[in-house]
Amino acid sequence: MKNNTFNSRRFWQVLKWTVISEKKSILTAFVALTVAFLAIQLFSCFTIFDLSHGLGSEATYAGMGVCTALIGFMGAYYDSGVLGNARTSRQRATALMLPASNLEKFTARIVYCCLIMLALLYVAVLTATGVRMLLELIAGHQDIVSGLSMLTGLEMDGSEMEISFFTYLAFTCWFSSLFILGGVFFSKRPFVWTNVTLFVGTLLLFTLFFYIATWIGEDNLKRFFMNFKGMSIETFELIADLVLTAFTVLNIWISYRLFCRLQIVQHKWFNV
Repeated sequence: MKNNTFNSRRFWQVLKWTVISEKKSILTAFVALTVAFLAIQLFSCFTIFDLSHGLGSEATYAGMGVCTALIGFMGAYYDSGVLGNARTSRQRATALMLPASNLEKFTARIVYCCLIMLALLYVAVLTATGVRMLLELIAGHQDIVSGLSMLTGLEMDGSEMEISFFTYLAFTCWFSSLFILGGVFFSKRPFVWTNVTLFVGTLLLFTLFFYIATWIGEDNLKRFFMNFKGMSIETFELIADLVLTAFTVLNIWISYRLFCRLQIVQHKWFNV
């Protein structure tokens, strides 16, 4: 069997094995996240505003906004868990001995971490929202809203919504690919070290851009940006989508190449 081959039957078997082996963690995460989302929404709806003047939708949207932020945080955490089943020598030996190619194993872990666990987050918040609305109804609230529109952040209509959706999707995929790469690269605490690396890298880039802008000069920068004055927002978003997609593919490809170098005995700090 070649390590770069892909067979859908073997892939589904590996994915099924991954889900079954992680079923306890999935159930625990679902219960914990549902309780967390419910607690956030209840705290917002029952304490932020004076109930004697009506609940209103502001408190609901405030709670759902915090839930959305938590989904983003937990989504990045799960994205960095690509090698969550290969942290110890015994786990790595089991992963390496699976009757599947590296591509099938890697794809199965991506689907599990980035899609299944993300779906679990949304199911948990939907469950919590349903329970919260039921409790509001029992409590006699009149202005009951779900606030689920906060989960997407897309409130435009027509063509603008379509373009904004693809831009949002491209940015989300690129952001996830960074944590996937960090999850494969760092052998210990990948989520923490990926955040540290992103913070330091962002700081260095801003410092570099500042010195480049200083060297170029303010007048030259103004003339440069004037060239883009006539560019429409649709064109700008299309370019951004293409750039983010290219970097996403690059990050996933690098992650896969590093994944192929998985060994039973790992480096102390890195997986390479």
